Amino acid sequence: VISAIFLKDTLDAAQNDAEQLVVDRLKKKAQYVQKLEEVFRAIDSSSDGMVTEEKLTQVLSNPKVAAYFQTLDVDVVDSTALFHLLDNGDGEITLDEFIEGILRCKGHARAIDQVAMRSELRQLDAKLSRLSFRLKEAGIIKSSGKAKVNGRMISA
Repeated sequence: VISAIFLKDTLDAAQNDAEQLVVDRLKKKAQYVQKLEEVFRAIDSSSDGMVTEEKLTQVLSNPKVAAYFQTLDVDVVDSTALFHLLDNGDGEITLDEFIEGILRCKGHARAIDQVAMRSELRQLDAKLSRLSFRLKEAGIIKSSGKAKVNGRMISA
């Protein structure tokens, strides 16, 4: 009976520790996101809610800013590469893109990110294959891998 009571108390304490760990992690993530919002607003000096590649490169060229990003566990060796990781393709980074991208870049790559990337690459490959097929059907690309661009034949 005493062993059962001791075991129950131990399991209850472990459950409380696990719940506290989750609460602590959520609190830390919220604080981290708040810091990222502050960083974004500091980079967005025009206050239009967008950051361009030039602006990000300019800001990250400051060694103090690069060091601050490292304290956030984000390596910013190449600002151009970072910009393209964060950007959705429109040439500007919004606050949401910035936060979501930095959270993905933080720390080591996770297995789920690698799986997602492989899936996106497969989808892109399928789209390119369909595009190539349609361009061949239209006679724009020949089977030899050559394409006609602006009246000139180039290797595709």
